[in-house]
Amino acid sequence: MSSSSALKRLAIESQNRHYHDSHCQHKGASCPQNAIRGFLKAFLVGFGVKCGLEIVPHIISLQLLKRPSLLLSGCSQDTLSFASFLAALIGSYKAILCTMRNIRGGKHGDYTNSLVAGMLAGLISAKLDRSQSRRNAIALYLFSRALQYGSVWLFERWATWQQSEEDKIRSRWMKRAHSADVVSAMHRRRGGGEQEIVERANPEPQLNWGEMDMTKWSPEPKISWSPEVTDKSLETKRDEARRTRGIRSIITFTRNYAPAALMTFSVTLITYVLVFHTDSIPKSYANLLYKSSGFDSLYPKKSASAFKAISNGMSDVVANTRGIPQGMPTKQYIAQLPYGEDLLPAFDDNIHHHHLACGILHPETIYCSQGVVSALMRGFPFAMKMYVPFNIAIQLIFKRGLVLKNPLAILAKIMKSSARSSLFFSLMATAITQAPCIFRALLGRDTPAGYIAGGILGGLAVLIELPSRRIDLGMYCFLRGLQMAWDVGIKKGLWKNVKHGEVALLSVSMAVLMSIFQNDPTTFGLTYRSIITRIFGKN
Repeated sequence: MSSSSALKRLAIESQNRHYHDSHCQHKGASCPQNAIRGFLKAFLVGFGVKCGLEIVPHIISLQLLKRPSLLLSGCSQDTLSFASFLAALIGSYKAILCTMRNIRGGKHGDYTNSLVAGMLAGLISAKLDRSQSRRNAIALYLFSRALQYGSVWLFERWATWQQSEEDKIRSRWMKRAHSADVVSAMHRRRGGGEQEIVERANPEPQLNWGEMDMTKWSPEPKISWSPEVTDKSLETKRDEARRTRGIRSIITFTRNYAPAALMTFSVTLITYVLVFHTDSIPKSYANLLYKSSGFDSLYPKKSASAFKAISNGMSDVVANTRGIPQGMPTKQYIAQLPYGEDLLPAFDDNIHHHHLACGILHPETIYCSQGVVSALMRGFPFAMKMYVPFNIAIQLIFKRGLVLKNPLAILAKIMKSSARSSLFFSLMATAITQAPCIFRALLGRDTPAGYIAGGILGGLAVLIELPSRRIDLGMYCFLRGLQMAWDVGIKKGLWKNVKHGEVALLSVSMAVLMSIFQNDPTTFGLTYRSIITRIFGKN
């Protein structure tokens, strides 16, 4: 037993010595073992997640009981493709990172190692996923996150540099003030005897306050030479105070309002594409917008025709300015327009709206205020159905212990969070579709400015959400808006698709994210940091 224990101890010491000499930071495994283990783990996780996403809908709809063969539907070529992509991404990153560390050593820092490893891992793995749309979505998602956390990292470095400059200025000022105190004390010691002779030769007169004419007496104040306070030092202190206030203002503004500004820009962009370039919206995201705004219940499977009819109505300047002729039912007027036949079932035969867009956006009433209430009543229940399962899943995945300890408190927290998020989502959808009515009432016609204003108001609805969630919502909408704007630009001929552009975008984004994650992980939010740590592990 003793010899066996000694052999085990020698093996562990040898392994630790190899770890120390190679500058690697993974413990309990050699570099090849670390890379192979990461590859296999990522493959199994990717395969399981993709397979589960394919099977769960069949379980919920009870179709699996009728057709057990659907259980094999998750084990498709697409599932293997996604799992291979994820495994190659993580396995190659670990292998390249270890190789870079062994070649360059630890004295040069790990920024370059992780940056090169992330870039090469993205290049190697990107083409293993055969789904072009999924590659684009992953590349755009990683790009948005790289942009977010790269900006945070740069801002933190700038703030640190500014603080160091302030510390240097403060140190110089304190040294100057200390030197001034020393010089002033020496001056007083050297001139003490002389001052005493002057005071004896010229004693101060005895003042009789009753006989003194105060209007003629103006004594000069005694000023002793002291360089403690000079114009230059005061100006330096003022500059330092102004710089500190400026930095604090920038930090406060960025922390409080940057997520809302990003959300406002993104929602405005999405609204513009939704109304004027409806075909450029991905089908899955378009269905989400239609259901959340209540359009899916007004125009089942024909919601896209509603926005196309609004866009065409604005292009006809004369008809847009004149509106629906007085006395003509909205249903009769819409029947004459392109896409009008798809919308007719939602209209009553006798109702009349002043504007075409008002008729399409709230066909059940001629009053815009009632249209707002109806849109909220349709959107809020849908949002609750979406957010409650999502929040339950989050709690079960990340806070299983708390759920078992105090289920009632967690349930109350889930319902409160879901209600808050549902209110935000329904208000955003309602503002996008109903706010343009304000501009129609003011201008007497439908204008793009009304929908831009609706997008701005819809984006500001994010202020209802918790501050910690605003940036994630803003980045999600920014990702969608960026994708839509790219598709619109291609259709308009403003730019062209770059061959293998998604591969380059994924590689650069991976390089930025891995460099930050490996060296400054606290730059990431707590939730995102825990997720990415579970995926890539501790390297």
